[in-house]
Amino acid sequence: MAKPVLWERHPNPISWAASGTISEELSPKPFTITRMAIVQRLIATTTTGTWYNDPYERVISRLNLTGAGKTYFDVSQVRALYHMSRLAGFGPRRPDKIADSITTGDMYMLHMFHFGVAPTIVDPVTRTLRDNPFDLSAGIPPSSAGNLTLGGSFAAAAAMGSNITITDGDLDIYFCGVRPEPGDAPELYMPRAFPRWDMQSPSLSATSSAFATEHNIPSGDFLHSMLCLLTNGSNDPRDDSVLNSIELYNQLDGSVVSRYGGQTGVVGDYKAAELLSQFNPARITPLSDNVTTAMDAIASGGTPGTIAAGGPPSDSGLVWFDLSGVAHRARTPYGVDMRGVNTGDLKLRYGISDATGVAMHILYRRYQLNPAHPANAGI
Repeated sequence: MAKPVLWERHPNPISWAASGTISEELSPKPFTITRMAIVQRLIATTTTGTWYNDPYERVISRLNLTGAGKTYFDVSQVRALYHMSRLAGFGPRRPDKIADSITTGDMYMLHMFHFGVAPTIVDPVTRTLRDNPFDLSAGIPPSSAGNLTLGGSFAAAAAMGSNITITDGDLDIYFCGVRPEPGDAPELYMPRAFPRWDMQSPSLSATSSAFATEHNIPSGDFLHSMLCLLTNGSNDPRDDSVLNSIELYNQLDGSVVSRYGGQTGVVGDYKAAELLSQFNPARITPLSDNVTTAMDAIASGGTPGTIAAGGPPSDSGLVWFDLSGVAHRARTPYGVDMRGVNTGDLKLRYGISDATGVAMHILYRRYQLNPAHPANAGI
């Protein structure tokens, strides 16, 4: 019977280097990886620091995982990856910022990658929600030597903010998974699907009226969900004033999947996109967490680590599209089947309120079915 692997540590830490390259061979791994964690440890000096929005996610500027001819993920904005993990129900808490006038301040951040689509499940005995670290709905299959590489790059030493300088640090990699035993059937240890997470950054070059600007969503694989991250201004803080509207549009039958904003004469009507798309009563962020008020407060000079009654009801500059309920005919849990359509058959349409110093980054959470898994026969 296949055996679980709970937090096996990769033997080699990855040393931080300002603007340096990340290239670490993770193989061989004789088990399916269902979850990967990166423990980010930094040492920094501070004077009177001005912290940027999402400071801990700026330390790594790009990250990818490749192997055996596949790209499992490739993200140019680790900020988007963090917020996707949080809205999808498996994101960790952030630390508070360190104090000013520190010469060797330690900072720890956890980057979590749950590759499947069921990070939690209902316990069949207690009927309560519990963690699901050995989720085989998707994962990284067992790999031989030379067939699994973590790549990317670190940002500059001042990436976290003004008068905040990283001087040293490293990344430790940990894995959860399922290890096969001789004679095990494939479905006992093989993932049913492979993650294929990637990003695009459409240009916001001119203002436009409601839903007048289009972005063609690429075809291929299953599209489970996607996150739009919007920034505006110096040092790219997340912002809710970039768009006046946004919708997900099905070109094939002329239907709207989700639509937010666009009302005539209404100020800030796009804000409904953040309020509604981030609302999920099954995945409420703990009130003691600092991913909303505190880290946004840091960007505007406020005090971290405090959540006040009447604080922000949503995180600025984040629109989450969860398509997992739009099932393929075989009722897979992977969202919209994009294999038999063309790029642009599914579109994002939006209106641009501000086209100066702004950016949009879209993270697609895709899945490719594993043809060797018996549950995928005929799909």
